[in-house]
Amino acid sequence: MPQGLLKVAGSIDLNQFWPQGESDADTTKILVSVGGNAFQYRPNATAAFQATHAFDQAKVRGKVTKPCIDNKSRVTVRLQGIDAPELHYMPQAAKKKADQTKKQRERFLELNEKYRQKLGETATVELSSLLQQAGQDPLPCTVVTAVDHPSDVFDTYARFVGNILVTIGAQDVNVNNWLVEQGWAFPTFYTSMSDAEIEELRTKWEAGKNVANRVGKKLHRFVRMKDFNWELIYRGKGAVPEPETDRGPVVMPKLFRRLCVWAVNSKAGMITGNFQKYLVTTKDEFHLTDDFLEQGAAAAEVRTLDEFIDQNGKFRLTPDEMVFREKPSRLIGPDGQPVNW
Repeated sequence: MPQGLLKVAGSIDLNQFWPQGESDADTTKILVSVGGNAFQYRPNATAAFQATHAFDQAKVRGKVTKPCIDNKSRVTVRLQGIDAPELHYMPQAAKKKADQTKKQRERFLELNEKYRQKLGETATVELSSLLQQAGQDPLPCTVVTAVDHPSDVFDTYARFVGNILVTIGAQDVNVNNWLVEQGWAFPTFYTSMSDAEIEELRTKWEAGKNVANRVGKKLHRFVRMKDFNWELIYRGKGAVPEPETDRGPVVMPKLFRRLCVWAVNSKAGMITGNFQKYLVTTKDEFHLTDDFLEQGAAAAEVRTLDEFIDQNGKFRLTPDEMVFREKPSRLIGPDGQPVNW
């Protein structure tokens, strides 16, 4: 497990959250202070933090290739260990455009909307409301992540994976923990997390999963074509929140995104077979949480999502029972070489 700790001092522009902006409850952009020593690293708990410039002009190479810090001095953060209901998810075509028939392309374009889930809007509004209580905009924050190497910091989509810490009044708030404990997000574990980080979120989830009208109580375990709501479309910036109608069944977001791709492409004629058959092709690998905590990533049995859907289309696991294998990424410096501290 990682011994080092990286922290980044920055600020959050509160206007970025829906409905003023488009950010949702589990991915946000942090405005990192420029020209200073925003990134601080220590290799172990007994060492002092020291400024690091490992990420200056560095790029992430994974599923995408992007700079760690964009041209507006922002870092895109994926809130570690959590997943909130989708606010706007647009599925990709299962076939390259050159391989699509005219009919498939036309049908796909008819269906290809930004889809959302129940509670996706409300979770975003609630997070924004929490942060606004600090009375500062932009709001100072610290992003922390336990890592030993710079390449462990960003995921394959060039998102900084960490916990956001803010001060509201006299109270220090871990945003990741708050979202799970309040029932606005599911715990979603990855092999990049330490045992302590997983256990902490599991404890928060014990409270969060029992809060009425929130994600734990509304968890929908069935993943069939009839479980996909075609009418839930992203309403865009400026829409008026409707918390009373933004309630209903919520499929685990990771499954929802795959259900969305499968449903749209099936109706467009680009995918055949049921959802379980489609999941075989996605190869989403994970460990059962108890097995991972007992044996570690090297020894724990590797499982896939398709194994856990029964003949009735019910997914048999809950979000806290899985630890997903992080997809690889590399950090490359401006000289084209791997980045080190």
